[in-house]
Amino acid sequence: MTQYFYTIPVISAILLCMIFLTAANEFILPKHKKGFIVAFSGELFIIICEVLTIVLDGSAIEFKPIHFLANYLGFLLTPILIVFFAASIGRFHRVKGALIGIVTYSVLINCLIITKQLFFIDAQNNYHREFLYPIYIISYLLTIVYLLYESLRYSRKGFLHHKIFAYLLSFCFLASVSIQVFLPQVHITRIVVVISLCVYYAYNVELANLFDKLTGILNQGTYLRKVKSLKEGQVVIILDIDNFKGINDNHGHQVGDECLTGISRTIKSVFGNYGQCYRIGGDEFAVILRKHNNVESLIKRFEIAVDEKFKNNPCQLSISLGYSKYENNDSFEAVIQRADSNMYDAKRQKKASEATVINAN
Repeated sequence: MTQYFYTIPVISAILLCMIFLTAANEFILPKHKKGFIVAFSGELFIIICEVLTIVLDGSAIEFKPIHFLANYLGFLLTPILIVFFAASIGRFHRVKGALIGIVTYSVLINCLIITKQLFFIDAQNNYHREFLYPIYIISYLLTIVYLLYESLRYSRKGFLHHKIFAYLLSFCFLASVSIQVFLPQVHITRIVVVISLCVYYAYNVELANLFDKLTGILNQGTYLRKVKSLKEGQVVIILDIDNFKGINDNHGHQVGDECLTGISRTIKSVFGNYGQCYRIGGDEFAVILRKHNNVESLIKRFEIAVDEKFKNNPCQLSISLGYSKYENNDSFEAVIQRADSNMYDAKRQKKASEATVINAN
């Protein structure tokens, strides 16, 4: 017990530092920033509650209401905090399901506490677990499963292979809960949670550095690293927005940015399940496809999607692209050069065709 209290100032200082560090970070997504700030602040509050439960257990009877409230808030908020954090990792895309889970858990826990089936404080101000305490543990484990699910989805968002990270953190959560259940006097859960949140933060910052801030797809630096490890059968597609400077000049940079984000979403919606999507320049994009036998059909789908998305847009946006397959004994420079050359050939053909139409009229 004494050893645990020695860790409290250190854990609290770490959480305060992480709150200020997160608030000052301009690289991670705003919704992720909100999630981390709430998680770090909530964890600090739960630690205060846990300390109160330890200090007030068996103390003077006049402290019984505070003792009860500290236990109540600890039971109520711990799983809710994890659900909120997991939802923030998923950018709140499935917030409805998370809210249903939070409300269901809150109603269940309150019913168990009111009926004294989860815990109760006796007349001597001593804390006692009750026979339905395993329901809390099951709920906590379900929140860890949800966190694991969102962590794996977030890893796949960047087409990265960081599953081992999510598995290890989930194992740490499970181990800490198991120790807390079988050895109640060993207060290790909060320490593990704080360490895990800090690791999640570092992981999030690492991923944020891989993405283009405007479009949300992978950035040029990531592309340059990835393209050096091309494998036989993979395909590189280079895409360029036609006359993008004219769009900025005639409609303004805000409209230009909207065009960039719209194109990036279209690229990801068509090619995202088959490879990795990048913004590699101001108005230039790239896709690295895994082995795919029908590149032309994907490109056709993309061209149709672009026409559909921008058919009512005053910019009349269009894309020129070229691609090249990595063959045996190729160099990655040769593949990029062929794809780039094919893209510029397509752009020249498009301009020549437009000029012919204008002259005919």
